[in-house]
Amino acid sequence: MELRPGDVVRIWDRSTTPEKVKRHICVCPEAQLFLRINSKAYWPPYHVLYADECDFLDHDSYVELQQLWHHVRSEVRSVEIIGRLTSRQTDALCESAAAAPTLNANQRDLIRDRLAPTDGA
Repeated sequence: MELRPGDVVRIWDRSTTPEKVKRHICVCPEAQLFLRINSKAYWPPYHVLYADECDFLDHDSYVELQQLWHHVRSEVRSVEIIGRLTSRQTDALCESAAAAPTLNANQRDLIRDRLAPTDGA
């Protein structure tokens, strides 16, 4: 299955200590850019995803809006796609990203341009 913007994946995360598999939202598969999902609100600003609206979550979780995460191509090729954001969820995430002072204008634009709903899901 081809990775698309808005897909939620499990991917090896080398930035955690210890390194481990984490959930991420694909923003741009070509550039290998993702937003990381955490089980706790560690790194504000963040966007809340509610478990009762996401079959890929076991509990309410938090999308980090501090930066886009780049993963190496070999890790991206081996991702496990576990779900997909709905158009309502991507709209809300794009609004949160647009207001995040930690993201620069190019990052905010990329998130909006790549995650903007196209399928009416």
